[in-house]
Amino acid sequence: MQCEPSGFEILRASLAFRILGETVYRDYAYRLPINGDEAVLDFGCGLGAVAYYAAGRLQGGFLTCVDASARWIEACRRTLRHRTDVTYLQDVRALPAASFGLIYCHLALHRIPDEDLAGVIPELSRLLRPKGLFAFREPLRRAKEAIVVQRLAVESGLVRADSRITDAPLVGSTIESIYARPL
Repeated sequence: MQCEPSGFEILRASLAFRILGETVYRDYAYRLPINGDEAVLDFGCGLGAVAYYAAGRLQGGFLTCVDASARWIEACRRTLRHRTDVTYLQDVRALPAASFGLIYCHLALHRIPDEDLAGVIPELSRLLRPKGLFAFREPLRRAKEAIVVQRLAVESGLVRADSRITDAPLVGSTIESIYARPL
């Protein structure tokens, strides 16, 4: 069962967004390979900090924000309250295959137990269109979890397109990876 965030966790995330929005969330959103006309999925959207900036880059596309937590979904709705081109879900399993050109996860996958990731990553892969991209950013101090995600991405038929180490205020060093669905 999903553990709902406390009011303090939501407040802390909201303050981080207000203070570090441009240096952490915007910078990542601007590095995402968004063309502007595609369908994009934010998996583990939380407060919607990255979605706030990613949605602004979608001129002809749309954004779907997913989080297993009802409280995070409500917080994300508040963050993106002025956007009309965003859909909110708590589960991706009902979505049709090949629905998205880009799926991204920002500092969310390391919170999912390995045994659950073994189902999550193939499900996200299923949702990618041919040539679609799966991008994630995880703390380098959680490298073990990032390695599991990378292995599961390859096992799910994705091919690594890019990977780099970056630094983010309060987070420290992070690994950012992008995987592609072949034709």
